[in-house]
Amino acid sequence: MKIMGAGCPDCQAVCSALAGRPRKAEMTTNEESRDPQSYVRALARGLALMEALGGHPRGRSLTDLAQEASLDRATARRLLLTLGSLGYVRNEDSRYMLAPRALSLGYAYLSSYPFWDVARPLMARLTEKVRQSCSAATLDGPYAVYVARIRSNPHIVDVSRTVGSRVPAYCTSLGRVLLAAQPVDVQRDLLRQLPPARNTPHTVVDTDLLLDMLREIGGQGWALVDQELEPNLRSLAVPVRDGAGKVVAALNISVPEGRASAEELLANYLEPLRKTAVELTAALRARESV
Repeated sequence: MKIMGAGCPDCQAVCSALAGRPRKAEMTTNEESRDPQSYVRALARGLALMEALGGHPRGRSLTDLAQEASLDRATARRLLLTLGSLGYVRNEDSRYMLAPRALSLGYAYLSSYPFWDVARPLMARLTEKVRQSCSAATLDGPYAVYVARIRSNPHIVDVSRTVGSRVPAYCTSLGRVLLAAQPVDVQRDLLRQLPPARNTPHTVVDTDLLLDMLREIGGQGWALVDQELEPNLRSLAVPVRDGAGKVVAALNISVPEGRASAEELLANYLEPLRKTAVELTAALRARESV
């Protein structure tokens, strides 16, 4: 069993936990809607460049980065040189990539977020019991962001699922549980921000159907997703609440499609998952009262 947390050495993933990675059109709209008296555009654009570097271990060209951040090449270059002088970005053969110092930003978030310390022993115990990988995520815009993960098999390296990794909320069990806790108008807005795309033949992309599913998930208290994010993967998630009863995270178990049917996933793992979520809620409540 391998525990992934604040010590995860993945520069790309941890840095991605800091903020959403908006698409080009969204970034422009967000900038235009800010109060010009308090909004520092240069800072926002520098952070946008850092976010654009996440998930690209071989680096990206200046042209690609400038285009994604809606900047001209000269402005992008100046910002990258500044980030480089501060130690957050490096340049190798005209390709820019995150430098190890970028980890300090992600670690600052993780170390200030109490969820991981509280969740780790409970998630470890759940993984030992059910022999399946367990993850926890929070909602960041239209994405679910992994904040804790425990693998059942330490010999299997899954670089796509590390702390800080982002997945679309609409097609994941973690994301749907988190979306279901939001008001309907917020759900609609988030689905507009990231329109559903057909990742696999099983992905639900109809917005009205998704809203109906979210209403059902909110009522039953769990979400099961069958091969909608990627083929051959099923997952089951439940909400985690704080002391006030607000959903602050989601907890899930994921299994390969050939290891358990959807029915077996519910029958074998829902109750252990719910029990762990209740224990985690109690632990969070106790920590809040200290």
